[in-house]
Amino acid sequence: MNQTLEQLIKLQEIDQRLLEIIEHMGDLPGMVKSQESEIASLEVENQQKKERLSEIEKSIRHHEAEIEDFSTKLKKYKEQLFLVKSNKEYDAISQEIDHMKSAISDSETAQITFEEEKSELEENIKLNKGKIESVTEALSNNQSELDAAMAEITHEQKELETNRDTLYKDIEPNYLNQYEILRNSRNGVGMVSIIDSACGGCYGQLPPQTVIEIKENKQILTCPNCGVLQFWDGSEEY
Repeated sequence: MNQTLEQLIKLQEIDQRLLEIIEHMGDLPGMVKSQESEIASLEVENQQKKERLSEIEKSIRHHEAEIEDFSTKLKKYKEQLFLVKSNKEYDAISQEIDHMKSAISDSETAQITFEEEKSELEENIKLNKGKIESVTEALSNNQSELDAAMAEITHEQKELETNRDTLYKDIEPNYLNQYEILRNSRNGVGMVSIIDSACGGCYGQLPPQTVIEIKENKQILTCPNCGVLQFWDGSEEY
């Protein structure tokens, strides 16, 4: 068999096995990464909500103190109203009473608005906390599965990658580049064995003379239809 052809066949076998290893892990790596990102995002969101909640609670306490202060002053002005001795004093105190009533109303309205926002924030923080706990649990399960899968295949994967690196250096650059271009554009397949008289990649029929030459495994040929490198694995009678 042509030496370069044999090297390319071995390279394809290694690449195929590496693809199988990746498929064996399935969507776990992506799921783990996505869940880690989701948890981080929820935690940042909750931290921002907690900071806003702290600000709101401070504002609520401020308005509570204001309402208490205004109420005390209102009571004082109402008591003074009965002690006035002139219409001028009466009008002045009446204005202060109206001002205190308006100030109390404004503070109460603001306090209600803050209380509503506080309630909404507390509910959102609670919901996010539940989401974080749920996603964390799912992440833990997926990470355990991924770790188990990695432990199972890590040794084989490293060995394959080492063999690939060694083989890679010995293959003629022109054919290697051709193989890599095909592999990257055809879901990891750069070389296939013919099936009967058809390409094992696109299943298009090959010219009889091309089939004969491919089965000799003496030269590197491509499918005239899809361009994939061809060889014969000896599974048929020649």
